[in-house]
Formats: sequence, structure tokens, C-alpha cells
Amino acid sequence: MATATRSDNLSPGSDNPYLKGNYAPVPDELSVSGLPVTGALPRALNGRFLRIGPNPAAYETGVGHHWFAGRGMVHGVRLRDGRAEWYRNRVVRGDAPEDSPNTNVLAHGGRLLALVEGGGAPVSITPDLNRMRTWDSDGALRSGFTAHPKTDPVTGEMHAVNYLIDPASEHLRYVVVDAAGTTTHTADLPVSGVPMVHDMAMTATRVVVLDLPVTLSSAAVGRLAAGTPQPGDAHPMRWDEEHPSRVGVLPRGGTAADIRWFDAPRCYVFHVLNAYDAHDGSIVMDVVRYDTVFRDRFRGPADALPALARWTVPPHRGAVSEQIMSDRSIEWPRINQALTGRSHRYGWFGGIGPESLRLSDDVDRDSGGSFEPGPLVKFDTVTGEATAHHFGAGRVTQEPVFVARPGGGEEDDGWILSVVHDGNTDRSELVVLDAADVTAAPLARVHLPRRVPFGFHGNWISDDEIGTRSPAVLPT
Repeated sequence: MATATRSDNLSPGSDNPYLKGNYAPVPDELSVSGLPVTGALPRALNGRFLRIGPNPAAYETGVGHHWFAGRGMVHGVRLRDGRAEWYRNRVVRGDAPEDSPNTNVLAHGGRLLALVEGGGAPVSITPDLNRMRTWDSDGALRSGFTAHPKTDPVTGEMHAVNYLIDPASEHLRYVVVDAAGTTTHTADLPVSGVPMVHDMAMTATRVVVLDLPVTLSSAAVGRLAAGTPQPGDAHPMRWDEEHPSRVGVLPRGGTAADIRWFDAPRCYVFHVLNAYDAHDGSIVMDVVRYDTVFRDRFRGPADALPALARWTVPPHRGAVSEQIMSDRSIEWPRINQALTGRSHRYGWFGGIGPESLRLSDDVDRDSGGSFEPGPLVKFDTVTGEATAHHFGAGRVTQEPVFVARPGGGEEDDGWILSVVHDGNTDRSELVVLDAADVTAAPLARVHLPRRVPFGFHGNWISDDEIGTRSPAVLPT
């Protein structure tokens, strides 16, 4: 059974590569039940697989459009007792038109939350995806949140480092939200130049702030205000040769008085795999690093291919040391979340092929190429071994999600779920792999009724995380 609600998206006529192919928005909202499955879904997978990304309306797809911009759309697949019960996609709609986060969706304090960085408050979504409202933790998050908080697996506390896309901003804000969703701590951390802080790191005792050389461009802001945008100005952050590259370390629950800064490699990091305290007091953190972003190409992160690196932050003074861990280009890192802030061995990633930075024939080199996904990759940080699952010709994935097997003991005892786009049919599937052996054939493939555009992040939300709350009631 299927129902559809038409949205106001139009077929984009721009030459922007992030509005073409599987980057292009989808035109409507679907509700389809009884999804076909090839293989056998593990019966322990009871919950929802959710992904989110931009699905820009026609008025958002002008010259200045950037892949990171546009109202959010959440895509969900409900699994229960070995069945794929439904697929739904919904535009994210908070209390105000501008409340439409597009970057991450996760569960915290019994709520499903859509998140974005730079000044947007979270939006709470009912488990059936049909009702939404802005949620700001009793006003504490009214000035915005982050797309990448870190949740401690022991305490349930969520830690976040937030920034505001505002030329007048002179600080980052460190926020702690307890397991029930109450904000228990905030601290302003002075910085200069409005750095773009997409992610952070957290150990069992400390948090790490990334202050790297991508900052708010006054020129791009001015062009937007004047109505004369250039390509990519909708996301007005640019590589900044004058801005330092550094990381700040402070104790969990600390303030600006506690922070210590360390020089870091000159690069940009969108995503941290994980971090942990070493025995000598240093911090070990694995990051996906780029030599530059938004310096040469402005519509997406397509300056160069990323690399997985291990950074070691010294205990007291000195600079961050760097070791490149793999020559394979990978992004969208994930771990077994039970090890967040603790020592880990494995990471799962979306691979990026050597053609991922290719330019469209009709796109000028200075205005931006596209950033193409590839296979799924598992990396062993102890042996350095990388193994990959290739889904077949024309079939690619983005961010994997690890789901632990109930009662499992090993770090990689569980499943990997990810959305695979089939360029041959222009449709998508939710694919389930054995996390311990990603080279093996898929355990199951859930055939979705449409393509899911290349977006950003998502999570597996088990029934235990949100209970059986009536979808007609939003948690306060």
C-alpha cells in the first residue's frame, strides 16, 4: 500500500552537480508499507533506520546553492520481527519555516531529534515521522545546536560544541545535556573568526574542540545580503589562510578557564571516528582529514580526497602529532557506539573512489565538482587492514551504521546497515551486512520504493530507545 504527498520541489535546471543525479531533491513524500526483502532480516532488528539530508525547494536552488544547504528531509524504514513494515520520507518542519534541520537524526531522552549546526535548534519527530515541532531543551538550545554531539555510553550524557553563523559571534558554546534531555551545563569558549566546527571529540574524561582554518566569509555573507550570490555562497564558509589550526582540550563539564590549546596539522576535519585517553595522559583521536576544503571549489567538499589519520594530543604541551593510517579515501566514519570515548579497534566508513572529485563537463573548475560515494569499508586500526564491500556496478553507499547483536561480546559482533543507491535503476535499498565480515554477501536487502538522495547522516533507533510512545504525542 502506498500514499504520496506532493512537495513544492521542482526539477532543477541549474548546472550545479549537487542538484543532479542522486543529489537532486525528490518531489514528494511517500508512505509505502510491506516492503519486499531479498534474503532474511535479522529478527533482532526491531526499530527504525533513519537518514537525513537536504531536499531543497525550488527557491533554494539558485546560483548560490551549496550541497549543505536546503531544508531537511528524513527517510525512514521500519523493521520488526524480520519484516520491513514501511518506508516514509518527510520534510522536516519545526515551529517556524526556517526550522528544518538537514544534517543528522538521532535519539536522545526518548525523543527522535533532527539536528543541524550553525544556529538551528533541533526538531523533535514522532516515531511515525508524521508530527514534528522545534525542541530547544527549555530554551537552552534556542541559539542552536550541533549536528555531531557525542553521547557517553555509560552516563547517557550528550556533549556538544556549537557555533553560530553570525559575523558578530565571538565564541563557541559547549553544552552538556543529561540522559533525560535537560541541559545541565553551558560554557562559552572564546574564538576568533567564526570557525566552522562540524564535529568534536570526547574521551571518558575530556572533550576536544576543533578550531581549524575554515571560517565565516564576510564576502560571501555580503553577497548573500546584497542578493548577488556566487556559487556555493548559501554555505558561506571558506578556507582561511590567516586562521590558525588548533585543538582545545578541557575536562568534561569544564569552562573557558580550563581549556588548553595545541597546534594541529594544517587541514580540515569534518568527522571524528573516536577518541580516548591514553595511559600517558595523551589523547588519541582518529579523524578524517582534508588538506583543504572550500578553497578551490565552493559547492561542496571537493578540493581533494580525504585520508584517515591518527592524531595524538600530548598530555601537557606541544603540538598534535599525526600519522596517516590508510591510503584509502574514506568518509562518514562510524564505530560500535558502546566504545564512544574509549579505546576502539574497528571503524566502518563509506569509501570515496578516485573519480569522486570529477568535474561535470558543464561546470567551471572554480565553481565546484561533485563528491561521489563508493563502497563500504571496514578498517582495523590495529593491523591497518582495510576490507571493502563492493555492491556492484553503479551501486554505491555513504555512511554505514553499526548495530550490536544482542548479547554479542566482540567489538564487531553485529550488523552494518546502509542505504545503497543503484544508478542502473535509480532506486535505493537498505542493505544489511555482517559487521565482522563485510566482504560476505548481504544478509538482507530491503527494496525501497524510490531513491534516497545522497545526504549526510543517520542512525538505527531501536524500539528500546523510544519505547512504544503514541505517535500522536510528542515528548516535551
